[in-house]
Amino acid sequence: MLWKENWDETREHFCRWWRRDGLVVVPYVPAGVAAERVSRDLLAADPGPPRDAEARHADPGYVTANSHYWLATGTLALDALPIGRMDLGPGSLALYLGSEPGFSHDTVWFHPLQDQSRLDRPLKLDPANRWWHRQLALADAAVAKSAGRYPIGFPDIIENLDVIASLRDTQALMFDMLERPEWVKEKIAEINVAYCEVFEALRACIGLPDGSNCFWAFHLWGPGRTAKVQCDALAMISPVMFDEFVKPALAEQCDWLDCAMFHLDGTQAIQHLPSLLSIPGLDAIEYTPQAGLEGGGHERWWPLYRQILAAGKSVQIVAVKPHQVAPLLDAIGTRGVYLHVDGIEDIGTLRTLEGEVRKRYPQ
Repeated sequence: MLWKENWDETREHFCRWWRRDGLVVVPYVPAGVAAERVSRDLLAADPGPPRDAEARHADPGYVTANSHYWLATGTLALDALPIGRMDLGPGSLALYLGSEPGFSHDTVWFHPLQDQSRLDRPLKLDPANRWWHRQLALADAAVAKSAGRYPIGFPDIIENLDVIASLRDTQALMFDMLERPEWVKEKIAEINVAYCEVFEALRACIGLPDGSNCFWAFHLWGPGRTAKVQCDALAMISPVMFDEFVKPALAEQCDWLDCAMFHLDGTQAIQHLPSLLSIPGLDAIEYTPQAGLEGGGHERWWPLYRQILAAGKSVQIVAVKPHQVAPLLDAIGTRGVYLHVDGIEDIGTLRTLEGEVRKRYPQ
């Protein structure tokens, strides 16, 4: 963490947060707001726009150069970490298992398998898969570019029903859960095996020497195998089906990981929170309100955060505005709380934020 001057302090904040104790605050600071626009790497150059949408996400040279430039010139205030990017898009495990991607400049999606009969055979990582080779090339390029100055974040490979939905088609999968539930459970188990294999292979490339790792999505670091986990498909199923199909494999995955945070996506998913909170190996919950609703820092969500904290889990809160930080922390406390703060428009706002945080959490 050579580019993170207060790494020892931030490391302690993350360790305590995973233990349901400390506070982590990560501000998103636009480039023009930086107090000093001095590059940590004088040779870092802005690569400019990519040649096309695929290069934006999947060209090792472009992805690593773009990530390196922004890390070299960005502001790493409070607990913000310099985490290198090598992500092919959220849900890329589906690529390694046979899906083909669709690229746009803003996102990546995954097409169902053209030959659906492949799903009747065991789902396994094919070492010759071209997208798996591209992911390894991204990892090698990112590590070379960082030269040990900052860590590389794990890609958001995703797991469970969401991967089957990519390979099968979401609507077809919903019928499968009714018509051939044992087949679905079999595929989920195969995906868990593939997930662990992929994770360990990437960990060998980008894991830190002390056994810890960063996870690029949601800006995580943890002492040991660390990941964000999810199942966005749970918005379409009942709590009974969640407990039958999703929870067993999710609990197994969380036990295998050392630090696991669940991404709870939208109000439709909140019905599953009690079941999630009962998973012993799940350490934290992140909640993302859907578009059109109040952001994560709004008082509407305070009872939800208190419920998570009362159950002994840590909470990550996204889309918090600077003026919401003080009342939010006063309302729910600082033990086991992680804030993503955006909307910082000037250096004065950043300095005020730092003051409010250190007043409530001076460690």
